[in-house]
Amino acid sequence: MEKISQALVSKLTHFQKRLQSFLENDFDPNADEKKSQQEMFEASRDVSLVRGLSQGLPEDHIDRAIVAFSRLALLFDSGVLLENNDGEWKAQAFFHKGATELLKNSAKLTISLPSLDLLTVLKTDSRPLLEKLQLQDLDPQQRSSCLLIKATPDFAFLLFSTLPDIWLKDHITQVRTALINGFAD
Repeated sequence: MEKISQALVSKLTHFQKRLQSFLENDFDPNADEKKSQQEMFEASRDVSLVRGLSQGLPEDHIDRAIVAFSRLALLFDSGVLLENNDGEWKAQAFFHKGATELLKNSAKLTISLPSLDLLTVLKTDSRPLLEKLQLQDLDPQQRSSCLLIKATPDFAFLLFSTLPDIWLKDHITQVRTALINGFAD
């Protein structure tokens, strides 16, 4: 049992280091610059940026999910990267207004997700999910729609958007197509 525990801890530590290396920026803007960038942030619907979502993704499925998640930060108001842990989905990282951050171990909460096929998109109200994950700051005005996409058996994305449904439907269709291209083996 101890060997299993050690192997699990080693796997989680390795995963966290990989996640951190992908999500860390080469520079750390000061707090004022970061706040200014976030205030001016607007999620992009640029088709060429959406197509670029799937280009040059790593071969490893973990790295692929992490890189795709970090690229989604430009296309949605906010998002949460979930990792499957025996059927419970644990929040590992999030982005908000273009800035991506890791969640600390103590802040990682789990949720249950409905069973769904890979790269299927489900839409729901954001408030209950954000409350369960204690990430209400990602949608303070509670105006976002929440989109759930299971990218791999081990990773899912919660994506939040304030786009009106008429534009959101087309945007998510394009994003889903790009993800299918990026995750198809």
